Amino acid sequence: MLEFVKRKLLNKKWMAVSLLIGNILLVAIASSGPMYSQAALQRMLNRDLNQYIVEEDAYPGAVVLRTAFVGTSTGAKGIEAVANAEERMRQLPEEMNVPALEQVTHYYVTNTKAVPKPAVEEQEEDLNVDLGFYSNIEEHINVTAGQMYAQEPVDGGIVEVMVTERTLVEKNLMLGQELEMSRVEGENGAPMTVRIVGVFENSLEEDPYWQDAPTAWNDTLIMSENNFRTLIADYEAPRCNFQAEFYTVLDHNRMRGDESKEMLAVIQRYEEEFEGLSNKGIQFYCQELLEEYIPQADKLNVTLWVLQVPIFVLLGAFIFMVSQQMLSMEQNEISILKSRGAAKKQILWIYLLQSAVIAVISLLLGIPLAILICQLLGSSNAFLEFVRRTALQVEINPLSLLFAGLAALFSIGAMVLPAVRYANVTIVAHKQRKNKKGRAPWWQKIFLDVVLLAVSVYGLYSFNGQKDFLAQKVADGAALDPLLYFCSSLFIIGSGLFILRIFPLLVRLIFTIGKRWWPPSLYASFLRILRTRNNQGFIMIFLILTMAMGIFSAQAARTINANAEEKIRYATGADIVFQEKWTSNEQAVANDATGTLELTYYEPDFSRYMQIDGVGSVTKVLRNNSVSVSVNEGSISGATLMGINTKEFGETAWFKEQLLPTHWYAYLNAMSQDARGVLVSSNFKELYGYKVGDIITYKNEYGESARGVIYGFVDYWPTYAPVTREISKEGAVKETDNFLIVAHLQQVQSAWGVTPYEVWMKMEGSSQPVYDFVKDTGAWLVLFKDANAQLIDLKNDPMFQGTNGVLTVGFIVVLILCTTGFLIYWILSIQSRALQFGIFRAMGMSMREILAMLLNEQLFISGVSIGAGVLVGNLAARLFVPLIQIAYSAADQVIPLEVVSAQSDSVRLFAVIAGMMILCMVILGWLISKIKISQALKLGED
Repeated sequence: MLEFVKRKLLNKKWMAVSLLIGNILLVAIASSGPMYSQAALQRMLNRDLNQYIVEEDAYPGAVVLRTAFVGTSTGAKGIEAVANAEERMRQLPEEMNVPALEQVTHYYVTNTKAVPKPAVEEQEEDLNVDLGFYSNIEEHINVTAGQMYAQEPVDGGIVEVMVTERTLVEKNLMLGQELEMSRVEGENGAPMTVRIVGVFENSLEEDPYWQDAPTAWNDTLIMSENNFRTLIADYEAPRCNFQAEFYTVLDHNRMRGDESKEMLAVIQRYEEEFEGLSNKGIQFYCQELLEEYIPQADKLNVTLWVLQVPIFVLLGAFIFMVSQQMLSMEQNEISILKSRGAAKKQILWIYLLQSAVIAVISLLLGIPLAILICQLLGSSNAFLEFVRRTALQVEINPLSLLFAGLAALFSIGAMVLPAVRYANVTIVAHKQRKNKKGRAPWWQKIFLDVVLLAVSVYGLYSFNGQKDFLAQKVADGAALDPLLYFCSSLFIIGSGLFILRIFPLLVRLIFTIGKRWWPPSLYASFLRILRTRNNQGFIMIFLILTMAMGIFSAQAARTINANAEEKIRYATGADIVFQEKWTSNEQAVANDATGTLELTYYEPDFSRYMQIDGVGSVTKVLRNNSVSVSVNEGSISGATLMGINTKEFGETAWFKEQLLPTHWYAYLNAMSQDARGVLVSSNFKELYGYKVGDIITYKNEYGESARGVIYGFVDYWPTYAPVTREISKEGAVKETDNFLIVAHLQQVQSAWGVTPYEVWMKMEGSSQPVYDFVKDTGAWLVLFKDANAQLIDLKNDPMFQGTNGVLTVGFIVVLILCTTGFLIYWILSIQSRALQFGIFRAMGMSMREILAMLLNEQLFISGVSIGAGVLVGNLAARLFVPLIQIAYSAADQVIPLEVVSAQSDSVRLFAVIAGMMILCMVILGWLISKIKISQALKLGED
C-alpha cells in the first residue's frame, strides 16, 4: 500500500509538492504562535525583572515572610508555629519550581535595652539595640577587626557578638566591651551578658544574601545561630519575645512567564496558610510585575490568534482546493477502481494513508520552520521590515506541539474530505458528469458571498457604535473583541467571492461588445474564459485575497505603528524634554517670620544646552498647570499655561500639520505680531464664548496676574490633551475639559518673574550627547523625557512586534500560496490544452497569436483579480483598520487616529506580485515552447 501511495505521489509530484507546501506552512504557523508568545513574553519579563534591580536596588525574586513569637505563655506551641513557618519557607523554591539563590533565617529581639559594662564617657546609660542571628552569615562576611564570635557561651555564660563599624561608632562601643541585655534572660535566669568581639562587613558588594546591606545597620548585635536558638528561642522554654524573618531569594533569571499564575497561586496559598501567625506579613517582591504580566500575556495570545485566523482560513482553503483539484485529475483512476470492485473504505484508506504521509513530513519540517518564523517575528520592526535585535530564546513547548498536531489532523481532514464524494463515483457516472453543462458552485447557490458581506457590514456597524466601550475595554487591559478581526476577514473573503460571481458577466459583456472584431486568438481566449469560469475560481480568489490581504496588512501595520509613534512624539513635545532643579531661597522664605521675603529662583546657564553636540535647535518652555482664568461666569482653575518663544518653539517642537485647519506655523506667526498675543484652546470659545481679539486674564498660584489678547484657537497643541478621562467605580467614563493658554515667555516672566522652565531639544541624530552632558555636568534633573527611547521601547513591545511580524509573515505565506496556486493552475491548463494548441498551430495560428491568447486570458483572469484585490484591500483598510487600531491605542490617546498608507509599501507589494507573475509567465512560455505539434495531433487521434 505504501509503495502504491509513493508511486501515486510521484506521478503527480507538482500537486504533491503544492500540498506539502500548504501543510508545512499550516503546521509552522500554528505552532509558531505559542513559541513566539512564550519567547517574547519571557524576554519582556526578564527585562522587567532586571530593570527592577536597577530601579529598586533589590532582587525581584525575593520572598520575605515576617512573623513573631509573642507571649511566653504560648510556650512550645508558639515556637512550633514559627518553626513550621521556617520549614515551609524552605520548601518554597520547590513549590515555585524556581531554584533559590539564597535562603536566610533571621531571628532577633528588637529594641531591647542594653546596659554598657563598664560605661564610657559620652555613652548613653541605656542603649536600644537589636540582638539576633542570620543563618550562615559566616559565609557572607569579612571580619575587619577582632574575631568571629564563639558558637557557645564563654566565661560562665557570656555570649559573644559582632557589630558593624557604623554600630560601633554611632553607639560609641568598643571591642571587648560587655553589655547587659535587661530584657533577655540568660541561662541562670539573670539578664544575658554579651561581649563585642569583632567588627564585620559584607564580603561582596552585590550579594542576594543581604536584603539590607550591613553598612546601613547602626543598632544591631549579631550572635551565633546556635546560641540564639539555645538561649532565647528554646523549643521547650522560650525566654522572651522575638521577631522572625525568613528570606528566600529565588533566581529571577530562572523564572518562567508561563508559570506566573502557578507562582502567584503558591504565594496566595502561603498567605492563607500564615494568616494566623502573629505579625504576619509575606512579601513577594515581583508579585506586581507578575500580576501585570498575566493580562499582557493573555492579550498577546488573543491578538496573535485572531491575526492568524485569516492565514489559517487561506491555508485550509488552499489545501482543500489543491486536494480537490488532485482528486479531479484522478477521478478516472478512482472510477476504474470502483468499477472493478474496490470498496469505498479501500479507496478512502489510500487517501488517508497519502494524507498521513504528507502530514508527518509536514510535522518534521514545519516545526523547525516555526522556530525560524518566531525569529522573524522577534526581529520585526514594521511591515516587511526587519532589524537586528537580540534573538529570542525560542523553545518547543508542549502547547506548540499540540497545535502542530491539531494542524496536521486538520490538514488530513481537508485532504481526505473531498475524497468521500469522489469515492462513490463509478466510471459510467464519471463520464455522464463530464458531459453535463457546468453548474454554479455550491457557494453561489447558497449566496455565501452575500451572507459574508452582510455579516461583516453588520459587525462593522455594530462595532462603530461601540467605539467608546471598546476603547474602555482595551484601556482596562483586555484584548480587542476577536469578532472585529473576523469581520474584516469575512469582508475580504465575501468581497472576493462576490467579484467572482459577477466576473463572468463582465467578460461576457466585453466579449459581446467586440464580438465582430475580435481576431481568432482573442475570440478563442474569451470562449475559454467563459466556458471554464468555474475552474478559474481557484486562482482568481487567491489573487484577490493576496492583494487584498497584502494591502490590508500593510495599511494596518503602518497605521498601528504611525499612530503609536505620533502619540509618543505629541505627548513628549520634542525629541528631548528635561528640566533641571533650580536653586532658590525657598528655605529662607519658609523661615522668614515677617513674610516680606520673596521667593527667588536662580536660572542655570541656558547657553550650555546649545553647545551640546547633535542639538539642532533648543528652546525654553514654561509650563504651569495651576493657572486660574477669569471668565464671565467666574473663574476656571487648573488651566495650563505654556510660555514659549515662537520662533525657537516652531523650530524645535514636534507637531502634526493636519491637526489644525491651517499650518501651525500660521498660528505662531499670528501670535508673534503682538507681545500680548496668546493662543487658547477651543473650549474657551465653545464654552465661554470667547472670540479672536478678546482680552483674557489669568493668574498663577501666587495670585500674580497677566493679560493677553486672543489671536487664535487651537484644538491641539504639543503635549496638550483637550480632555482627561476618568473611570468611576461604576465603570462610567467621565470627561473633564482641560484649558490651555499659550503666551510669550518674556511676557509671562515680566509679570510673574523668572521661574523654572523646561528645555526642549530637537536632535539631528542620536540623543546620547544629552545623556553624556547630564553625566559630565552632574545636572540634577526633575524631569527627563526622550521620545526616541520611548519609540525603541515601543518597537520592543511584544504586542507590536507580534502584530508587525504576524502581518508580515501572513503576507509572505499568502504570496507563497498565490505563487504555488498560480503555477498549478496554469501548468495544468497548459498541459490539458496541449491538443488544442497543436490544432491551432496546425490550422496556421502563429506562436505569437497563441501567446496573445494566453496574454488576454492573463489580463482578464490575473489582471482583473489583482485590480479587484487592490480595491477590496483599500476598502477593507478604510473600514476596519480604525477599529482594529483601538487595540493598540493607549488609554491617554489624544490626537485622532487615522489610516496611514505608505507608497513604499505599495511599491514593495506590487514588485513582489509582478516578480511572481513574470516568473510564472517565463515557466509557462517555456512549457508552451516544448509542445510538439505532431505529438499533440497524435494524442488527439489516440
